[in-house]
Amino acid sequence: MTTSTAASNRVANMLTFDIEEWFHANYDGLEFPPYGTSHFRQNMDTILRLCRESNSKATFFTLGTIGEHYPDVVKAIVRDGHDLATHGYAHELAYKQSYQEFKDDVKKSVDILEQLTGTKVLGYRAPSWSIVERNYHYLEALEELGLVYDASIFPVKTFLYGIPTAPTEVHRPVVNGRTLNLFEVPMSVTQVAGRNIGYSGGFYFRFFPRFFIQNAIRKANREGKSSIVYLHPREVDPTEQKIELPFKERLIHYYNVGGTQRKLAKVLNSFEFTSVAEHLAQKGLLHV
Repeated sequence: MTTSTAASNRVANMLTFDIEEWFHANYDGLEFPPYGTSHFRQNMDTILRLCRESNSKATFFTLGTIGEHYPDVVKAIVRDGHDLATHGYAHELAYKQSYQEFKDDVKKSVDILEQLTGTKVLGYRAPSWSIVERNYHYLEALEELGLVYDASIFPVKTFLYGIPTAPTEVHRPVVNGRTLNLFEVPMSVTQVAGRNIGYSGGFYFRFFPRFFIQNAIRKANREGKSSIVYLHPREVDPTEQKIELPFKERLIHYYNVGGTQRKLAKVLNSFEFTSVAEHLAQKGLLHV
């Protein structure tokens, strides 16, 4: 990043990755193949390299099963100075779990990641944004487990997820009339025709042209707001194996995967990016 570019981007944005295998999806009837038969390690090497080359730090929301099968990769995340957070144990949808099942699932993942790296896990992101209105109170389980932040709320409405009325800024959520001792870090949205839409992660990152994404980030930064980018390892590799899905779901999972790595590199080199934990620390909300 040039000095002039850095000077023009005084707001640090947040870079996040959901660390899972190519087959971690939540559709009925899927059978998981054996671990170690994918390009996962190579794709993680690519992501870590892009972070180093752009001097970016990130939060890696990592499944507990990834810690079990790829301990070397998880240790490399921490060794490079990134924020290691949990994505649950095996990519089960939170709203399909009971409260206790959800809490046990998150705790199992946290225990694996902490024992593996010796670092404290501070944050959580639900698989497929599966904290929605009907299980919003599950945030209390994260508080009970001693986590510091959640990044599971997407302030949009889609056929899969979202809480369109949720706050769009970092805040302490209120559950059952009580303000939690936990920060909610919602996914970034912009308004189009009066509706919130995502623009900087997953399908949205692959679908929208780079100039649209960069303009939306610049607009947020001018307003003193941080944008959040999120991607999965499979999204930087068009040659990775793919799940057989109906047309709509296939479009969501794989549209423009071939252009993602180059687009990500350019976005990372155009803005300042840091982890969720470091962002909260810079705001005086967290001591790391």
